[in-house]
Amino acid sequence: MGVRFAYGRGTAKDDKQAAAWFRKSAEQGFAPGQLGLAAGYANGLGLPPDKAEALKWYTRAAEQGQAEAQTQAGIMFYTGEGTSVSYPRAVSWFEKAAAQKNADAEFNLGVMYEHGQGLEPSSSAAAHYYRLAAGHGSAKALSNLGSLYQRGTGVPQDLKQAVELYTAAAEKGVFEAQNFLAGANLTGNGVLKDVAQAAKWMQLAAAHGNAEAECNLAILYQTGTGVSQSYKDALMWYEKAAEQGLAKAQYNLGAMYANGLGTTKDFVQADKWLSLAKGNGNKDSQQAVEWLEPQMAHAQIAEAQRQADLWAQAHASH
Repeated sequence: MGVRFAYGRGTAKDDKQAAAWFRKSAEQGFAPGQLGLAAGYANGLGLPPDKAEALKWYTRAAEQGQAEAQTQAGIMFYTGEGTSVSYPRAVSWFEKAAAQKNADAEFNLGVMYEHGQGLEPSSSAAAHYYRLAAGHGSAKALSNLGSLYQRGTGVPQDLKQAVELYTAAAEKGVFEAQNFLAGANLTGNGVLKDVAQAAKWMQLAAAHGNAEAECNLAILYQTGTGVSQSYKDALMWYEKAAEQGLAKAQYNLGAMYANGLGTTKDFVQADKWLSLAKGNGNKDSQQAVEWLEPQMAHAQIAEAQRQADLWAQAHASH
């Protein structure tokens, strides 16, 4: 009944009803019910979010051998959500789940071996677990294994193998793999230079909301590299990256407004973004501001500064 309400199978989806039925099952000791109740607490599905309560129920299911619960308990001990960070306890749960061929547990063991977290650092052991996880469907493991082959860490360096692994991961939506392939195709690093392929992968990488990828895609649109030149699209992607505080994007966005590229000229917006970029350490912005402000009225400069201050205050917590 919990599953039916959780997924809307044969009835309307109702997280509160799902949680109520999962609880009835969980309190009778049924591991899948305990897993469902834990997920409700972990994700705030029909219940108030409560990481400590989630860990309690994940642990009860994990102690009964439920692999997904073991993995989730391991993740919580790894991140310190609902408890104190404990790499040894994370390793213990991941090993139990990995013995049942849980891909996420295998992947996390690979990460912990690679970075020496609760385990002796071992790139070869990391590669082993990434291979296992990749074989069981983990796209992130494909990407991390590709990184090992790219660097020749724990495995022989092999750019061709790295690209094959990155491509498989990128096709499954892994940002890091898409970002690598965008750069590789743009520069010809390990692959034949192909700016159209670079643009394809950069578009997919930028869709994840990463500021650097967004800015790089904007540059491709601005220069017409691998895509049809579009100042309007460049402006849009610079804005997305600039709003995340990326100084390079703020500078380029300011320059676009100053020169009327993709938009009408707007010296107030230009000065706002150039001032923010300068405040974030972009060295080119000082010269740009010195060129721009003599062309502006005092009221325009004051308005640009007011808007920059408001933006900085709104993003201070970020």
